[in-house]
Order: sequence, then C-alpha cells, then structure tokens
Amino acid sequence: MADSEYHVASYVVNTRPEDGARVAERINRMPGLEVHAEQQGKLVVTAEARNVRELAEFATSLEDLGGVISVAPVYHQYDNAPGAIIQ
Repeated sequence: MADSEYHVASYVVNTRPEDGARVAERINRMPGLEVHAEQQGKLVVTAEARNVRELAEFATSLEDLGGVISVAPVYHQYDNAPGAIIQ
C-alpha cells in the first residue's frame, strides 16, 4: 500500500423519514464523512480515506449509527498518484 493512497467513496444511507435530519447531523460531525443531501430519510454520504481499511471502518460506523436502516455503497475511486495523500 502506497503512502500516497487516496480513496473517495459514496453511500446511500437509509433511515426512517423522521430520523434523516438527526442522522445527517451526526454523520457531518464524523471526520472524513460528509452528507451532501437528505430527503425523506435517504442520505447521500461521501467518505475520503487514506486506505480501503479506513473506508470499511467508515461503512461500519455508518451502519452502527442509531436510526440507520441500511448503508449501500454506490461509488469508489482510488488514486495512488504522488501527493494524493489526505492531510
């Protein structure tokens, strides 16, 4: 694994409609994760990570949040170009 790995992934996180805003707020406080949209309990979440293991930990953290029904991975991009490391 290169020191300059950079991973970006996105997920659709499903919650009950009444829990969406609360769950989005909790996710936005988690380093490396960001909610880009929330509508009727469906959230679009991106993750930036240094390696695949960190992405897996993010997915597990999302699944373990109270109010989350499911987490579906949608996209994953990997770059190992020099200088691509997350600061």
